[in-house]
Amino acid sequence: MHKVLKLQSVDSTHKYAVRLVENGKAEECIIIAEKQTDGVGRCGRIWESPSGNLYTSIIKKLPPDTELGKLSLTVAAAVHKVLSHYVPDNNLHLHWPNDVYYRRSKVAGILIAVLDHWMIISIGVNVNSAPDIVNAISIRDISGVEVISVEEVWRSILIELDIWLEAFCVSNFLFIKNYWLRYVNEINCKVIIKNGLDSITGIFKGIGDDGRLILGKQDKDLFISSGDMFLNVEGITVNYE
Repeated sequence: MHKVLKLQSVDSTHKYAVRLVENGKAEECIIIAEKQTDGVGRCGRIWESPSGNLYTSIIKKLPPDTELGKLSLTVAAAVHKVLSHYVPDNNLHLHWPNDVYYRRSKVAGILIAVLDHWMIISIGVNVNSAPDIVNAISIRDISGVEVISVEEVWRSILIELDIWLEAFCVSNFLFIKNYWLRYVNEINCKVIIKNGLDSITGIFKGIGDDGRLILGKQDKDLFISSGDMFLNVEGITVNYE
């Protein structure tokens, strides 16, 4: 049984969870906010947070010898699995390193942090509305359902996440990797990987057994542990910024 902490409004569930850890008050729990005033995504980007969507951070004890790259892929697979139940076709995709897209529009994002033997898994899902920006869509828009229960979504994610984390903890990464390869849709595409001010272009060839992205570059393969991936094709560039 997970302890649930529901907040009407907070700057960010992720920041709230970090404060709990830093102040020595952390325990395994799930933090749910109806609204965020200063939501945060990967690399410090702003996550717009209107009411009616899912904003949650889950605090769990960090399993021994955790490989963060594999953990990120595991969490994304669990979220994708849940959201796929709301999607009427096969156009819900995983996008490296840990986003969920419908066709070329973002549905969900994940942020993972490790602090003092705790892991903070923060998940944002556009359930009933999407930010007024390019490449964003809600589950409601996709499914056509008038209103989707946010509580139903987060409870389903919590159950599914436990299943996938169990597979992760028993080193069953092959199952997780194969799931990714089934649902990621940029395989064999030319992509740009950005990490801070650095970037590199190559062919996205898949996910390695160690969880790293395999980037084909001229006559060799590079293995990428972190960064953001963008399609390098005019007209269909995935734009986070």
